[in-house]
Amino acid sequence: MINPRAAFIIRRERRWRLASFIAILALSFILILAIKGMLASCVLAFVIAYLFAPVVDFLERRGLPRGTATMIPFMVGAIGVGVGLAIVLPLVMDQLRVLAQRLPQYQADLSALLASIETNYRIYLNAGQLNLTHELNLWIATKTSTISVALPAFVSQSFTVLLLAPFFAFFMLQDGNAIARSLLSFVPNHMFEITLNLRHQINDQLGGFIRARFFEAAIVGAVVWIGLQVLGFPYATVLALFAAATNLIPYIGPIIGAVPAVLIALVSQETSVDTSPTVTLLFVTSVYFVAQLIDILFVIPLVVAKIVDLHPVTVVVMIIAGAEVAGILGMMISVPVASACKLTFNALYSHLTSFRD
Repeated sequence: MINPRAAFIIRRERRWRLASFIAILALSFILILAIKGMLASCVLAFVIAYLFAPVVDFLERRGLPRGTATMIPFMVGAIGVGVGLAIVLPLVMDQLRVLAQRLPQYQADLSALLASIETNYRIYLNAGQLNLTHELNLWIATKTSTISVALPAFVSQSFTVLLLAPFFAFFMLQDGNAIARSLLSFVPNHMFEITLNLRHQINDQLGGFIRARFFEAAIVGAVVWIGLQVLGFPYATVLALFAAATNLIPYIGPIIGAVPAVLIALVSQETSVDTSPTVTLLFVTSVYFVAQLIDILFVIPLVVAKIVDLHPVTVVVMIIAGAEVAGILGMMISVPVASACKLTFNALYSHLTSFRD
């Protein structure tokens, strides 16, 4: 027979441990959102950690100390990034320089194209009180002003993120298990097992999802680059990198990634093949279509499918919510966050219902 006093003390201790655990999570979440650049640094750190985790675990199982096993993939990754930047960065910077020089001409050509559309379809546009040329010029002026103001802060924040993220990722991999054990010590005993299982499920699912999405983005970027190079289309490397990055955004990412190339094809004839604007636009659109076709028919079914079991409507809603909270970064992380929340809800619901029974 349990002493009532002892039972009361046990219940009180459980409540305090649970409250402490929730308070630590809430405080961490508030700090991440409040400190400028911390959210992006943490997200990138998680991505790096999940990408390197299988290698670190493999090396540790081979007998290497955890610190050494963590250091090796970081050193190899740093060398790989350095070599990649040495090869790709000069080409990207050269293409961006040329693009910046020709951007005013592209804007003028696009305005002329819209003016031509207005002339040909004036009766329909007047009915809707729509002035395409005026709206485009107003949008360009607004965005140019916004970018000129935000660019210095963006460069500074990006530099901070690129410094902090590998630092965080290294200690997440080296000391992650110890930190997890410390946090789990705050979990009440009756919820310890479910919390431990939930941690393993979330780690497995998020790790698989992140690695699959980056592999998918690399395939899409490679196909776009090859296709644009065959066409002799300008800025192929920059456009391919942009397509790969935006492909990380579910559903609308591939559309966003194709917009710059389509706009350039509409107003520029800088391809190696002498074709009409319509044929050039058709070729460029076909390149992006083939990239997405390969992605949908081969990469997603073989690599990405069933990693995150979410309804398409839920995905769309979470993407919109992520965009409202954290912009493009929020759109990218909304799906894995929703998946983790779903796993947590299902585990807690199963635990509570079985406990009640």
